[in-house]
Amino acid sequence: MKINNTFGLFLGLLVLFIIGCQQIQNQMKADPDDTTVSVSVDDDIPDIEPSVGKVFIGDADGRFGIDKYTLNSTTINGDTLTINVSYGGGCEKHEMTLVVSESFLESFPVQIHVSLAHNANGDACEAWLTEDHNFDLTPIKTMYQKAYQQEAGTIILRLKDAPNVELVYEFTM
Repeated sequence: MKINNTFGLFLGLLVLFIIGCQQIQNQMKADPDDTTVSVSVDDDIPDIEPSVGKVFIGDADGRFGIDKYTLNSTTINGDTLTINVSYGGGCEKHEMTLVVSESFLESFPVQIHVSLAHNANGDACEAWLTEDHNFDLTPIKTMYQKAYQQEAGTIILRLKDAPNVELVYEFTM
């Protein structure tokens, strides 16, 4: 009776193994019309759109993550802040949050402290990733418009750990 149970267990595992191999083989067969990410011929890096991060106004106290990253560059175009960052990972989705102070620094033009919170979601992989993250600056514009009763304005964003570049956010009516 013991041989029958062992044979049944072996047969069951063999069936599961074959099914798993078939699923992997089916996933590897790529239909040319079924692509979601295009790959650049030059460098074999996926050509993906920059991700859009969350904007939080207030004291985050680390709740959006404190994982390490390298801030490479920043630009502002219209109401969008683009931050290029690098970090280790590759197995989990990383989340970036722009944390904005609740108050402006009184100067001309006004300034505001901002920082980038990084949540790696426990990603232990070691690939070195570099990507752009976009942040919508309209919540900061709205805060300015309410505080100063003006539609147009200029704000200097004091981004923690940013390269020595002044981030000037200008907006008009």
